[in-house]
Amino acid sequence: MQRPTPTRKFATTPGTRDVLPPEAGRLLDVQARIRERFRLFGFGEVLTPALEYSEVIEEPRLRDASFKLFDPDNQMVMLRPEMTTPIARLVAQRLARSPSPRKLSYFLPVYRRASVGRGQSAELYQAGVEVVGSRSPQEDASTIALLVDVMTSLGLRAPEDFAVVLGHATFYRAYLEYASPEAAPAVMRALAAKDLVGVERLVADLPEGVAAGARDIPRLVGPAVNGEVLKKAARYASGADEALGALENLQEILRHLEAYGGLEAVILDLGLVGRHDYYTGALFEAYAAGLGFTVANGGRYDNLLSRFGMDLPATGFAIYLERLLSVLPEGDPTPLLVLVGGGLDGTRAAGALREMGVPTLHLAEDLAPEEAVRYARSVDAAWVCYPSENGLELAPARGDAPFEALGVEDVAGRVLGREVIRG
Repeated sequence: MQRPTPTRKFATTPGTRDVLPPEAGRLLDVQARIRERFRLFGFGEVLTPALEYSEVIEEPRLRDASFKLFDPDNQMVMLRPEMTTPIARLVAQRLARSPSPRKLSYFLPVYRRASVGRGQSAELYQAGVEVVGSRSPQEDASTIALLVDVMTSLGLRAPEDFAVVLGHATFYRAYLEYASPEAAPAVMRALAAKDLVGVERLVADLPEGVAAGARDIPRLVGPAVNGEVLKKAARYASGADEALGALENLQEILRHLEAYGGLEAVILDLGLVGRHDYYTGALFEAYAAGLGFTVANGGRYDNLLSRFGMDLPATGFAIYLERLLSVLPEGDPTPLLVLVGGGLDGTRAAGALREMGVPTLHLAEDLAPEEAVRYARSVDAAWVCYPSENGLELAPARGDAPFEALGVEDVAGRVLGREVIRG
């Protein structure tokens, strides 16, 4: 007797999903458009393995979020939970003798177990860049400018549709370590978790002046264009040289961002300290209107490569492609046409239409018009046509308009919404 097959066996695993047309097409189109922006900024694309030895990923939160496996030699390996560390490993292993800076980009998925229970994805499609080998704040500015360029090139406007929130991993920590070193570790953990209530509780017993700074600095938020946030922050940095250095670093980044024309998109937030322990300087997160998650995040991580035997500074960012896709304005892709049957004449007509730029799905079988229309709707096609003695019979896939006899060029013009000149 045949045993029943468990339903779970053929389901996608928790936190993953199949991506179907037309969403898959939109995702690949957005990826291609971002790839072109990365290329115009001079970044070279790399690919890294999905599996890394467990020693590569050091940060506890990332290790806890990783899917873990064992290879045939009983060595623990992990599905990469992010791309920054694998890129650091790649540079140290494969590009150690290359001149700095190395400007690298990637389009790869990452895998995180921890997010599944919150209804988020365990498989995250990312696009990102890393600049390895330069300490210049100009490189921090250029990566932020590239992120702004990507968002605007995809049809989003700043600040109406998106904003890049810019902070510094050092400023608040340096203030606390100067003003109240014993309280610094616990307060920093609370702020990294965005727990302002916890910050309030932890600083309640500190001297009044110190407590005021510890409460107020995480609330220093405002547009980068007016400079007020940095002016207010400077009042708390007096005597704390490292904190003053962080503000000077941010000021230099903003000057370059203004030169790039990207300052309008930036909001300063001195309570932003980063979700990963490896951040050492400027860091940023991109938010889009109507979305509760970050669309992108990044920052400077000058100490990470020392783990792999190279003392190189670095900065970069990662974009979450599916999140970005969900907030992009709906475009008007070239309509798909379904060409039904026709034998050799149909094959020739399909080739001619594609040559003129019409996406054409050609069916070998002859279908009745009702069946052809139903099929066209199932694949989100806008048009249906049949070869005829004098050209093609064309009708829209939706509505009740009758088929109309047209020449191949006229069909192409109708579908594309413009006159077509065959080359």
